[in-house]
Amino acid sequence: MLWAMGILGIILHTLCTAGAGVGLVVGFIFFLVGFGEMKNRSRTLGSLLLSKDTLMIVGTMGVVLVYFLLSYWNLKMIGNATFPGMLGSAIREISGRQLLTAAVLYAFWTMISLYWLLPKVFSFDGLGLKIQLIALGAAGASILYGIIKMVMT
Repeated sequence: MLWAMGILGIILHTLCTAGAGVGLVVGFIFFLVGFGEMKNRSRTLGSLLLSKDTLMIVGTMGVVLVYFLLSYWNLKMIGNATFPGMLGSAIREISGRQLLTAAVLYAFWTMISLYWLLPKVFSFDGLGLKIQLIALGAAGASILYGIIKMVMT
């Protein structure tokens, strides 16, 4: 049961981490494309950096960066606990409490970013239902894996 939950967590977190990474790269490219407005001589670099659009892009990318880091942290911990490899006993010391703490932080940030920060603060409504279900499934799999690991050790 623990192994199957670990595999599910690894798959879901891989999708979330890869999606967030692609989102960061694409967001950065669009941010750089926005500097094309600098051709207008009346705009200064300071006014461009402090414009509403730039602040929205940087804010959205900040939310996605924190999500990416939390997703990667959970992916790494679940992967090391599920497949300890040659490290063996050193990795077995990852306790269920550590996994559960990482999972709760990830679930908390996922809920805040999906349902409050991105749609209400940054007016970003582009995420579909499938993406939301994968993100929430990854959070649920992480929490279940942490609980099962904590009970078994």
